[in-house]
Amino acid sequence: MKNDSIVAEVGLTYKTVAPISDLPEITSPDSAYELLITLFDQNSIQLQEHFLILLLDTQKRCLGYSNISKGGSSSTIVEPKFIFQTALLSNADSILLCHNHPSSELKASAADIRLTNRIEKSGRLLGIEIVDHLIISNEGFLSMRSKGLL
Repeated sequence: MKNDSIVAEVGLTYKTVAPISDLPEITSPDSAYELLITLFDQNSIQLQEHFLILLLDTQKRCLGYSNISKGGSSSTIVEPKFIFQTALLSNADSILLCHNHPSSELKASAADIRLTNRIEKSGRLLGIEIVDHLIISNEGFLSMRSKGLL
């Protein structure tokens, strides 16, 4: 039996816009927030929830970021498979999770904690460390690791 189906090739390219040594290092929740706040549209940070990840190498240099999902004013749907698909294809050694709270309330909900724990467990199986999960607003941030929630 002859197979006439056409199969698409899946691939990924990665090209930095700067030398690796010039990439920002994530050395603390503060340094993560300083980078992350620039990645959010300041005109919609109080309107719509977004979930994104920073892709990090072994030295915690930021290789890039990916906007995983965007939702409504109080939630967004996050599927861990998309997080790890991106992390694996970019050869990230670790990732930092982030989402904004349009309400500007810097408190982790029960759903935030459950999702973070689910992602952290998945990361352990794949050998990808979850460095932190920041909840941000234009007024500041909460580090779930610093609060003992990760």
